[in-house]
Amino acid sequence: QFQNKHSRNNGASRMTISVLQKKPKLILEPYPHFVIEDALPQDVYEQLEQEWPKEQLLSTEPFDQGICYRLKADEMLKPGKVSNAWKEFTEYHTSMEFYKEMMEILGELVPHVEDLTLSPRGWDNGNDMIGTDCQTVMHKPIDFSSRTAHIDNPREIYAALLYMPYMDDKSTGGEFQIHETHHNILEVNKNGGRAVNEKAGKVVKTVPYKPNTLVVFCNNSTRCVHSVSSRKDVVLHRRSVNIIAEFNRVAKRKMFEVKENRR
Repeated sequence: QFQNKHSRNNGASRMTISVLQKKPKLILEPYPHFVIEDALPQDVYEQLEQEWPKEQLLSTEPFDQGICYRLKADEMLKPGKVSNAWKEFTEYHTSMEFYKEMMEILGELVPHVEDLTLSPRGWDNGNDMIGTDCQTVMHKPIDFSSRTAHIDNPREIYAALLYMPYMDDKSTGGEFQIHETHHNILEVNKNGGRAVNEKAGKVVKTVPYKPNTLVVFCNNSTRCVHSVSSRKDVVLHRRSVNIIAEFNRVAKRKMFEVKENRR
């Protein structure tokens, strides 16, 4: 549990753990996104940093050709799996309350909650239309990009990325990059992480890999191309938190069609 005023005894205290409490301005070009520096109160951030679930993460099977460890909400929410503070953080950022916060910023770009139900992925009863997730993530120390230009799963509604580098991380790179794309992406390499390398436009915005920095984008079209810049002089894992909401398969979201090339 978060210390002192950050316990979840009421709605006001819950808001102190929200990554959206600064209420940012939505930027629409080249696609809807926003960035928040110092997203969490410093004491909240420091507690989460100190209680980072490293051992739990590194005991999982790595993703993405063995370079990325992810501890997803279905595990984070289990009793005793992570610290109380991390469990509380995960509960809030997979909740309807947080979805409504996101809706206040993204407006008509996201579905209205009156018509929908949601639950953390892995904890739903099969009837909820939206699945949410809050993942702690660690990428292995590598001197190249962990994610080249790509688009996300078309069922995804929004994605938030909170950076939590080690305090003594002296590496450079690992930044979130937003690409300019003039046309809808009609074909991706699914086995390559929905990569669109040959179609990606130039990088028009870079979000530094800095502590307590949040970047969020609305996945409302196939033009939401993004990447991670190459890291250099790497010794330590790259740490972050991914917070997402997506339509479950049964919702059959078809806002756009993407031909997935499985070559």
